[in-house]
Amino acid sequence: MNNIKKTKLYTILFHSLIIIGAGHGIGIMGIFDVIGIIQIPEIYKNGIIFNINGDYQDRLSLVVIFSIIGKIILITSLFLNKNLIKNLITLIGIIILWISVYFLTSGNWYYDWLYGFSFLTSIPFLIYSIKLIRLIIENIKQNKKLNINVNEK
Repeated sequence: MNNIKKTKLYTILFHSLIIIGAGHGIGIMGIFDVIGIIQIPEIYKNGIIFNINGDYQDRLSLVVIFSIIGKIILITSLFLNKNLIKNLITLIGIIILWISVYFLTSGNWYYDWLYGFSFLTSIPFLIYSIKLIRLIIENIKQNKKLNINVNEK
């Protein structure tokens, strides 16, 4: 069980370290998450642009919102007690973080190098999120075996 918590924390950390190109510089997703939390009233005031065909810069607010929501869900799952609910919430959080990576990296890689660069820096997150899903599936299988053994006695 401790291994799942550790992998979950690494998943959150590696998602926070994804590099984003913005303006004339770069930053990491964690900084954009903090700025996004501070700028929530401004985001709602100006509206969220949901345009998958938009430019890299146009999708950043949507990426940040999905990132914040996914991380909050994963952090919340650390404090839950029921295994089934904890695993379900964790899977939902991972899917939301995957959606943020998809929105960040889906574009014309030949036209703009930022899509590929962000994808390359998201590989550790993708590896750890897949590892986390594997651990959750193993945990679910182990719990089913324990329940079957208890019911047989």
